[in-house]
Amino acid sequence: MLPYAPWLCWLIPIFGAIATPLVGAIRRKFSSYLAVLSIGMSALFSFSMIPDIYFGTVGTAQPDLTIPWISNSLIQVGVYIDPLSVLMASVITCIGFLVTVFSVAYMQEEPSLARFWFLIQLFIGGYIVIVMANNLLFMFIGWEIVGICCTGLAAFWYKDPSKAHMGLKTFILLRVADVLLLASILLIYTYAGTLNIRELAGSSNWMGELSRSGLLFITVLMFFGGAVGKAAQFPLQEWLPDALAASPSCFNALTECLAGPFIMARVLPIFHGGIEYSGMVNFFLVMAFVGALTAVISALIATVQTNVFKVLSYSISSVIGYMIAALGLAGLMTDISGGYLAGTFLLTIDAFISALLFLTAAYIFYTVGSDNLHYMSGFKSRIAHRSMEVGALAIAGIPLLSGFWCTNWIQTVALDFAREAGVKGQSTLMISGYVIFALLIIGGGITAFYGLRMMGLIFRKGNHGSEERVLKKVPFLMRISLAATLGVTAFLDFLALLLIPSFNKFLQPLLHTLTFPTIVDVLVYIVPSISTVLTCVAVAVGGYPAYQLYIARRVDPAKLIKEHPFLKKIHTFFWNRFYINALYYKIFAYPAITLSKGLYKRLEFGGIDTFNYAVAGFFKRISKAAYKKLELGGIDALNYLIANVTTSFCRRFRKTHSGILSYNMLAVSVGIVLLIVLIFIFGGFIP
Repeated sequence: MLPYAPWLCWLIPIFGAIATPLVGAIRRKFSSYLAVLSIGMSALFSFSMIPDIYFGTVGTAQPDLTIPWISNSLIQVGVYIDPLSVLMASVITCIGFLVTVFSVAYMQEEPSLARFWFLIQLFIGGYIVIVMANNLLFMFIGWEIVGICCTGLAAFWYKDPSKAHMGLKTFILLRVADVLLLASILLIYTYAGTLNIRELAGSSNWMGELSRSGLLFITVLMFFGGAVGKAAQFPLQEWLPDALAASPSCFNALTECLAGPFIMARVLPIFHGGIEYSGMVNFFLVMAFVGALTAVISALIATVQTNVFKVLSYSISSVIGYMIAALGLAGLMTDISGGYLAGTFLLTIDAFISALLFLTAAYIFYTVGSDNLHYMSGFKSRIAHRSMEVGALAIAGIPLLSGFWCTNWIQTVALDFAREAGVKGQSTLMISGYVIFALLIIGGGITAFYGLRMMGLIFRKGNHGSEERVLKKVPFLMRISLAATLGVTAFLDFLALLLIPSFNKFLQPLLHTLTFPTIVDVLVYIVPSISTVLTCVAVAVGGYPAYQLYIARRVDPAKLIKEHPFLKKIHTFFWNRFYINALYYKIFAYPAITLSKGLYKRLEFGGIDTFNYAVAGFFKRISKAAYKKLELGGIDALNYLIANVTTSFCRRFRKTHSGILSYNMLAVSVGIVLLIVLIFIFGGFIP
């Protein structure tokens, strides 16, 4: 690896962010060049660590790299080099570099360009801090940096009240999750005496102490609550579509959600070490169910959205649900390797697929000037069409593409868990495994529906929205960046099956086992499973009506909904986002607004304000009295008296200055005589 790579991969973007205002003040475009340079160098240093991990030069046995004078049991600034951290750092910086190049052209007309690049570089730097941190508190610092930058991007156009509101909503929901995560970290420190990841993994005694105190389940659940917020999982998923739709360059913030499954992958081996303690089985079961439910709920909401960025936001939430479900299932099983590999492999592949879809949507939005799918209709662009095809067909689970292998793999893990629980006689867990499997199958079918629907609405033929609009010319940099992202994603998408053994080998130091040494082992594990058949059925069931409704246009969706009241009710339910967002406002926002108005009226206006005016009136009366008696009658009168006396004396003394020489000489003579007399009288007192 390059010298100091584990440090420089996150320090360079942070220093770049700090330097951006100064560089932007010199010349506006320089801030864009600085961002490309800093994130590009960060990617270079991140990728330089891959060979050392893959060939075993650096392993998990290597001690942490820390700054000695900022290191104690609670506060450490250090890096943890292992396969997971290097993998995620490389993924983040690679995607970050591609979208940064895209943004140089996309954001070139933005007046607040320096502020934008400050947020983007700080976002990348904070994200890599999360990935490379060797302790939970340092990781939390990066976690907060990322959250604040995401809030800043959501409220970037703060002069628009609706955009400012989305920034506030993002901030509040993320802070709710962050408070849970911080509380969990502090509880862990209280019982473990350390927050170092390696030390926590070395012994599970601290989990035993937490279990005996009755706080273990609450602690790990609060830790997961932090991940739920960032990963936009049920019930905290509603910030993501609003935040990304409001951001000026939403594709830059899409990787934030992957921080949620990452930290759960980071602590999964640690938490799994205490699986025998009370509450841990329930925790992993909650985790798996939250992921599976989110996969279905977010996919259903995506089926009716008309804003392309909201469709993709719910898509991210849904796919991350698969990752969380896989990690939860891994924690429930004796051997975590299958679920762990499935979840982290999907995390890696989907990062690029989601980036490609968002860049394609931004490319079309830039050209058409609208993020509404109906106004995008009829758009013609070969590169955009190919990019949308690769991304949409991948998430739809079309056989032999990455989505098919990843979702099928996770569903097979669910079946394995159900069978393992059945062998152990744990009927409740066995039924739960089959329910999770069913939810994941249903989620796959729904994903196929909204993926093809999105493609059909944007690229359908005929006289449609975009053909009647004036289209902007796309800058060359946007084309190059989109083409590069398409190339990388297509490689990962079409060759996903071939990459699984190498991926397993890369993560082997973490799992201490090689589950899939060859492609044959992967095929033997996945293909014969009933999951393969049901996945294909789900894709067909979800994809066929989408094809008929939105691509072939044999049936008018609007007419169909109008003719069937039941479908209209379902559409309304999905359009209102399961009323989860409305519930947020009804339970939290509106009562808070009502309370604040009441407090303003009674406490602020009727209490504090009244008291302030009373105090002000009292001092006003005192000041008037003081002004009349002390100022006018005393100080002012004294000033006038002194002035009058001085003036009177000066008038009289002035008469002695007649201007006659003899009088002046006489006065000088008298003065000299008087001075001599005074010297004789007081001369003895002169030192």
